[in-house]
Amino acid sequence: MAIHAFDYLKDYTIKDWYPIFIIVCGYILFRPYLVKIGAELQKRQHRKAGEEAKAELAKQALEPPKPDEVYVEEVRHEVWGRNARRKQKERIKEIEKAFKRKQEMEYVGESDEEIEEFLEK
Repeated sequence: MAIHAFDYLKDYTIKDWYPIFIIVCGYILFRPYLVKIGAELQKRQHRKAGEEAKAELAKQALEPPKPDEVYVEEVRHEVWGRNARRKQKERIKEIEKAFKRKQEMEYVGESDEEIEEFLEK
């Protein structure tokens, strides 16, 4: 019980092999060009995707969400802790005001020192 897979090839003549030969040779000759064309198409596709991603990032960078809108969205999604967030924002504003007052006082102190230097001379 032998397997005779290639027995049908014995009956092939030159006329039968001729189309097979043409197809194989054509594939061998044109394959490098087809690969180059495919690579070029893929490069274009990647470049286009990269440009679209850059444009999307630039659009997001130019239009940052407003702080009020962010806070409103947080309130919509999470009702718990609303007062705590409000108090925290108030504390941050108080700290910023205190920091600005301190900077102004330091600036005034420097100018007083400069005046004293001029008076001593």
